[in-house]
Amino acid sequence: MKAKFKTTCPECKAEISVGAEISKTSSGKWVHKHCAPESSELP
Repeated sequence: MKAKFKTTCPECKAEISVGAEISKTSSGKWVHKHCAPESSELP
């Protein structure tokens, strides 16, 4: 999924830019796709 808004990744503390690939964690937080476990990816 691509980010619609600019925010900060709670895992790595780096910026998530609009259009970046993101994934939702089991706790419901949005992180960079490479920061999330593979099992939490959304289609």
